Amino acid sequence: MVSIRIYCPLIGAAALLAILAGCAASGTGTSTGSGGRQPRLPWSSGGLKIGYIRSDVITEKYPDYRDADNALRADNRQWLAEADRMELEIQRKETELEELRLILSQERRKELEEELIQDRRELQSFRHQTWYDDNSTYIKRRRELLEPIDAMVNDVIWRVAEEHGLDVVFDTVAGNIVYVKPAYDLTDQVLEELQR
Repeated sequence: MVSIRIYCPLIGAAALLAILAGCAASGTGTSTGSGGRQPRLPWSSGGLKIGYIRSDVITEKYPDYRDADNALRADNRQWLAEADRMELEIQRKETELEELRLILSQERRKELEEELIQDRRELQSFRHQTWYDDNSTYIKRRRELLEPIDAMVNDVIWRVAEEHGLDVVFDTVAGNIVYVKPAYDLTDQVLEELQR
């Protein structure tokens, strides 16, 4: 999927774009001063051009995405198989300990119980490091496989948006805004105002 994320649901993004487009088209958001109408928004007239992409179609039809996804799924199947193997080994040891509990010395039983505790910790650690950690093996592998493709797709989105003179492009599937014309970036003006 396209990796640029602005956290707002699709409805929120669509509503925001509709409001902006409506303000731009109707002149709302302008003020009348001594010099006439002065726009408060970065555009001075209607005609905000909006485009969209469907990231699900891009990921489905672009072969590099499919190949990367297949590789990630194959790796994940191997990790799942390893976790299953570890789980089965723990179950085997538990069954063995239960069957031999009466004939084992207390010392040997204690050793096997400690081994089981250690095996459970190792399984828990494996699962955490593989899937649940913020920098898990899965996340690292996903980044390795998909970030270069995401970057290329984002570059193409920007290039196509600029070629078509679009002001905003959003992803209808994820609800993310994936392109905004750089002229609408007010960051420097806000910083200037804050420093006054």
